[in-house]
Amino acid sequence: MSTEDLAMATFDDLRALLHTTEQLMAAGFSTQSLGRAVASGDLIRLRPGFYVERSTRELGREERHLLMVLAADRALGCPVFTHWSAALVLGLPGWDLPLGTVSLSRVGHAQRSRTTRLTRHDVTPLAEDDIDVVDGLRVTRPERTIVDVARTCAVPASVAVADAAFKAEAVTAASVDDALSRAAGRSGVKRARAALARVDARSESVAETRSRLIFEDYGLPEPQTQVDIFDAHGHFVARVDFLWPELGLIGECDGFGKYLDGADAAEARRRLGVEKDRDAALMALGYRVLHWRWADLDRPRLLAQRLRCVMYPAVA
Repeated sequence: MSTEDLAMATFDDLRALLHTTEQLMAAGFSTQSLGRAVASGDLIRLRPGFYVERSTRELGREERHLLMVLAADRALGCPVFTHWSAALVLGLPGWDLPLGTVSLSRVGHAQRSRTTRLTRHDVTPLAEDDIDVVDGLRVTRPERTIVDVARTCAVPASVAVADAAFKAEAVTAASVDDALSRAAGRSGVKRARAALARVDARSESVAETRSRLIFEDYGLPEPQTQVDIFDAHGHFVARVDFLWPELGLIGECDGFGKYLDGADAAEARRRLGVEKDRDAALMALGYRVLHWRWADLDRPRLLAQRLRCVMYPAVA
């Protein structure tokens, strides 16, 4: 499988990348040669008895975690995946989640909560109605998943997961409220309620979620999100990430992937040209347009200062 194929990997693609010790021995490996292959990096051991080839290093963090999930599923006999592992199986974003370990549980009360280098065994009890099946993998339902993530993970990552679940219509406000009620008495429920109160189903990316939280954390005015802009004749001009209508300001959070993913040089130039023309059309309507990138989100104070200077130039 090529690097390009890996970037588009499905669950079946990922399953095909897993090799068991038995399969490798049948293919001609000995205990010694298997050890040498791991030592050289030609093979990567995911957990005892399960390996992948060197090429899987080209996968993203999320896909590499899903390989660990698939290996755990085969090794442990259909456990229930929870928290961040469930989130990834459900197609929710894995940004800033602790993907170095697989989180799982079993129906009923676990004997004890414990974490190894590879697996986090969750002590929180599960009922059958807490569980969905996705591509043969048993996972906690979306509303239970986002509550568990919000109880245990950082706020920005938790809100990004919840935003995506609401955007995909995998959950409703009522189903999440019910999941929060059922979680009463568990650790982290108060922080989960606070995090989930910040959800906006209109966010279309982790970058937009992170941007919105920075606006809130640094006391900037609340923008409208995902707004369609029309000209005086009612013709559609653009859909923008953020709009402060009282300030005549449009905010756009971009990544270079917007221009470069899957594009050769000519296509990248074309996309940049389209973006420039779009900005010109918005400015012709009287708007100011401010762009920032993913890297700017890692410097929230500087981004907030930059936005404040643009919003209130006389004060700055």
